[in-house]
Amino acid sequence: MKKMMFLLAMASLSTAVGMAQDKSQGKIDYEVTLNVRASMKPDQQQYKDLVPEKVVNKEVLYFNGSKARLSRKDPDEITSDEGAKVKIVTNDGQIAVYTDAATGQSWSLQEANGKKTLIPMEKGYKAVGKASISVDSAKIETGKRTKEILGFPCREMVIKSKEMGEMTLWVTDALPLRAGPMGFSSDKGLVLGVDNKKLNVIATAITYSPVSLGEVTPPADVPVMSDKK
Repeated sequence: MKKMMFLLAMASLSTAVGMAQDKSQGKIDYEVTLNVRASMKPDQQQYKDLVPEKVVNKEVLYFNGSKARLSRKDPDEITSDEGAKVKIVTNDGQIAVYTDAATGQSWSLQEANGKKTLIPMEKGYKAVGKASISVDSAKIETGKRTKEILGFPCREMVIKSKEMGEMTLWVTDALPLRAGPMGFSSDKGLVLGVDNKKLNVIATAITYSPVSLGEVTPPADVPVMSDKK
């Protein structure tokens, strides 16, 4: 009996090791720091003392092979030092972003009044709620700086847009994904970090664990709408 139990234990250990080596599935945790006061418009500056300087939020990217789903939600309501109730809205109804690096397709999953819709995202666009920010390819530069995030080598990509100003994406091609936090994506690889005066994002952990294809595939029972007018 003791010998049998030992063999079973060894078999379980071998199985666990085998599963740990499968790096094609898992999740990536992101920490999103919103620089609230730096994001305020000139006509909002009168309220800057009523809001916190920064708000920290979390996002999770689930992946299986080349497919991924970014899970999003707005930060919880907070109370400032002055007692004001503050609700920061960052996604305008966007609750998930689906991407498929193999096909180059991506979709924004929206929810409003209890109803969900899928909006295809064009290449060169970042979905922000129900709208899209156009990223002019002529204003995207691959920089010379590199850094390591979670053990993955990343290269900087500098984007200049009218909506967000200058922004640096830290992108790795070590994983077969074309996805990232806040709905950002790059055809150069996976976005693990974002630096901008309005926000900073960093991948804090990667966990390799089973993720079904259904979890990273746009739901078939949700209607697809176009964001073009």
